[in-house]
Amino acid sequence: MATYNGEKYLSEQIESILKQTFTDWVLYIHDDGSTDDTLEIIKKYVKAYPKKIVSIQGKRTGGAKFNFFSLMDKVTAEYIMFSDQDDWWLPDKINKTLEKCIKLENGQKDIPTVVFTDLKVVNEKLKIINNRMSKYQKLEMKNTMFNKLMIQNVVTGCTMMINRKCRNIAIECKDRDQIIMHDWWCALIASYYGKIGYIDEALILYRQHGNNSVGAKNIYSIGYLKNQIFKIAKQKKSLLKTQQQICYFVKIYGISTPYIIEYGNLANKRKLSKITFLLKNHIFKSCLIRNIGLFLIC
Repeated sequence: MATYNGEKYLSEQIESILKQTFTDWVLYIHDDGSTDDTLEIIKKYVKAYPKKIVSIQGKRTGGAKFNFFSLMDKVTAEYIMFSDQDDWWLPDKINKTLEKCIKLENGQKDIPTVVFTDLKVVNEKLKIINNRMSKYQKLEMKNTMFNKLMIQNVVTGCTMMINRKCRNIAIECKDRDQIIMHDWWCALIASYYGKIGYIDEALILYRQHGNNSVGAKNIYSIGYLKNQIFKIAKQKKSLLKTQQQICYFVKIYGISTPYIIEYGNLANKRKLSKITFLLKNHIFKSCLIRNIGLFLIC
């Protein structure tokens, strides 16, 4: 669990983990320099559950991505899940995800494996906004092939489990400024080298509030559409970041697959060549409206 100024919902998140039907787990928490009562809350739970909850000491990392990578550097468990500080895990979350991961591995623990689930989108008081984030955001959860994951991540970190092999490969990267998010990086690794499994069930209440690091957005809302239209430069920058991330993936892991290398250098192409390349290699996002936007800004 990565925390930062999370006093408002942290206790609820930890309580939901304590109430899991699967009990053979350890919760490692690293705080990133909170100035509220987050550290006091963590200390309280560490004292109450010394065998279940561990506070990892370390310098401030500077953001959720770096905090989670720092945790991966230190935690060597056979299976790892990522917890935000403000959600609510449904009771069978660990059990069902672990069962799926073990089944997917099929005894091959040397293959990087990722399992993820859907989410229930809720408000600050855990009241349901939408029972499926995949439908709310019009996400194609089957888009876990590498050519799809290069341009859009559908694997949400707070739903995922990675095995030790995936973790070991992930932490080989040291220049983490080149990576968009830890969950996206792990998904790319599992897609290219191993396996990704999806549980078609929402096993977490994904709380929406003013301080969300990422959050869920209704892509057909007027606000979302206006934001996309009037922030074209931001959208172009986001697309460029996906290409930079793939360039780094190619560099770190010595990838020689032509279309992956070419995607990393997409910015050097003319617009028509970009569109032709994307179509030829079936590099699409989820839903029509995103792809219209993609072809307009690429």
